[in-house]
Amino acid sequence: MKATIVTMTQQLAKDYLSRNTQNRKVKDRTLRFYKSQMTSGKWKENGEAIIIDNNGVIKDGQHRLMAVAQTGYAYRVPVISGINEDVMDTIDTGANRGASDVLYLEGFKYPSLIASLSKLVLNKSKTLTREQIKHLNISNSDILKFASENREYLYEICNNAMQISSLQVVKVLNPSFIAFFLYLYGNTENTIEFLKMITGTIRVPGSATDYVYKKLALSKSGDIRLSNKDKQLYIDKGYVKFTQGNPKVKSLSIKSLKSK
Repeated sequence: MKATIVTMTQQLAKDYLSRNTQNRKVKDRTLRFYKSQMTSGKWKENGEAIIIDNNGVIKDGQHRLMAVAQTGYAYRVPVISGINEDVMDTIDTGANRGASDVLYLEGFKYPSLIASLSKLVLNKSKTLTREQIKHLNISNSDILKFASENREYLYEICNNAMQISSLQVVKVLNPSFIAFFLYLYGNTENTIEFLKMITGTIRVPGSATDYVYKKLALSKSGDIRLSNKDKQLYIDKGYVKFTQGNPKVKSLSIKSLKSK
C-alpha cells in the first residue's frame, strides 16, 4: 500500500480513469453536483482520498475523477494505491454527514429544521416533498454560510414555525414549509395569523383562509389529491385574499401545475 498527495489535474484524472477496468455505475446527480462545485469555486480540499487497488481499479473516487476530467479543475488530493481488491465492502460504509449534522456540530439550534428551510430558500422552491428536499444538490457549505449569515432570524422563524405546527389538530403543513412561508411572506404577526388560519388553529368560516385550510385538510386525509405545487397556489392565493381583508369566498380557483 502506498499513500501520496498529488495535484489531480485533468490529464492525470483521465489517466487514472483509463486504467480503471471495472467502473461502477455513474450516478449522474452526484457527478453533476461535483462538477457544479468545482466550476463555481466551492470545491474544498478536505483530505478525502482517491483509493485504487493493486489492479488499478478505482475503489473510491470515480465521480471526483470524472468531474475533474470533464471540467479541467485541479486540486490536491491524497491517493492511496495498492490495496487489496476485495476491500470494497469496507469502503464508504458510514452515513454521509448531512447539513443538519454540520449545523448541529456548529452549535445551531433547530439544526434539522434550519437545514430543510435553507435548502428550500437556496433552491427558491416551496413545492418539494420531504424526500426531494433531502436530495437537493445544495452543498453543506452553502447551507452553513446561509445559516450563519441569518442565524438569529432563522431562530425566530423556526421558533414560530414550531409553535404554529404544534397547534395543528390536523397536520396539514410540516414545520419546514411553515418556516418557509414565514421566510417568504415575512416573519410578522400578520403572517403568523395567516398561517394559523390556513392550518386550522384560527377558523373564520366561509373565508378565503378557511377555504385553503379545508383544501389542505382534504388533501391530508386523502379525500382529494393535491400536488405540492397546487398547495402552493392555494396558499399564495389565500395570502393575497388575506391581505385584502380575508373576504368570504365560495371557492378559489387555481390553474393546476400537475401537467407542467
